[in-house]
Amino acid sequence: MASQTIYIGTYTEKLPFVDGKAKGIYVYNLDMDSGELTYLSNTTGPRNPSYLAIDANKKNIYADQETVVDDSPTVHAYAINGQTLQVLNKQPAHGGLPCHIVVDQTGQWVLSANYETGSVVVYPIQENGALGEASTVIQHEGSTNINPDRQEGPHAHAVVLSADNRLLFVPDLGQDKIRTYVFDPEQGTLTPHDPPFVKTHPGSGPRHFVFHPSNQYAFSLSELDATIIAYAYRDGMLNPLQTISTLPENTDAEPSCAEIGVTPDGRFVYASNRGHNSIARFSFDNGTLTALGHTDTQGKTPRDFAIDPTGTFLIVGNQDTSTVVTFRINKETGDLEPTGNVAEVPNPVCILPVQN
Repeated sequence: MASQTIYIGTYTEKLPFVDGKAKGIYVYNLDMDSGELTYLSNTTGPRNPSYLAIDANKKNIYADQETVVDDSPTVHAYAINGQTLQVLNKQPAHGGLPCHIVVDQTGQWVLSANYETGSVVVYPIQENGALGEASTVIQHEGSTNINPDRQEGPHAHAVVLSADNRLLFVPDLGQDKIRTYVFDPEQGTLTPHDPPFVKTHPGSGPRHFVFHPSNQYAFSLSELDATIIAYAYRDGMLNPLQTISTLPENTDAEPSCAEIGVTPDGRFVYASNRGHNSIARFSFDNGTLTALGHTDTQGKTPRDFAIDPTGTFLIVGNQDTSTVVTFRINKETGDLEPTGNVAEVPNPVCILPVQN
């Protein structure tokens, strides 16, 4: 029977926005016929392993320990051992509340973003998959302060590499900028691109960023005003084409976007609304997003979702109701059809599907 492995990052401790009660990283099997999730294992620790990444050879998992700067934030390495994870080592996060992580295409570097302090870090991957000491630490400076509660300082929120592994894009929620760095995969260094950033509209709070499969377009998701900005992309340049809301008209739900994803065929784009407890659906054609409606996530606070590598299922993690729900993607219409399968996972934060 066809299946995929789903790794789920969680919150294990209380933070200002969540009463974390999980026990680490959870591993599930996804049945590709039914969408059923079956529990396989749970790796205790690290604390608040919020975001996860896997190397291209599917041998190692890397996890951010999302704790504040005064509470030993770290980045962890694990070896995949069948259905379980084996601890390798950890390194200092060089910033507070690490919240997003990626492995470069050479499998030699891990890059991580620190939300609290607004910094970006590069780590070498050693031969056994463990992390070496950081090769680069970039500290962002300044903020818009348009939203004084959220934009009082820089807040790097994601690390996204271009398809050619040459450029790193970092949406900074506090600066209303998507910063761009030239990445050297031989030295593990970052240098500002020319131009070094593209501005988003004031008070938008860019959070996540994703490329279209064609690599001719990209999308940024703004947390603070619940919008998607569509860009034309070429040679490191982002040219804004369209800004569209992820919320329905006349809603009183708080703008609070979290994740954005594109189907492998590039036809549909999805975004999660935590305040509205929904997935916003869009079609995409010739540089234009068209709103298709909203799907209830069957829980509260959809912190993350992932589209499986085949484009068959969209898997949602509802942080505050501690559920992971699978929807089948209608490849003709983009509709999300409930499979009826729900797994109870405490405070899910990151959904990472891996093709077996």
